[in-house]
Amino acid sequence: MRNQLAIQVTNLQVDLDNVTAQLDEEVAAAENAHAQLQRATTDLQQLKSKYDKEVAALSEQLDDTR
Repeated sequence: MRNQLAIQVTNLQVDLDNVTAQLDEEVAAAENAHAQLQRATTDLQQLKSKYDKEVAALSEQLDDTR
């Protein structure tokens, strides 16, 4: 009886360790994805700002030529 309980506890500890390791990997992957999303959002905002300025300049040139 005592040996069976010790084996069960050991097995549960192994399961817990495995689940904890999997959770750690998923948290790291989620953090990585979040960081990539933030970089992509920043890049997108910078490109939008750049092209908005270019469009404004071209629009102004067009108005000047009219």
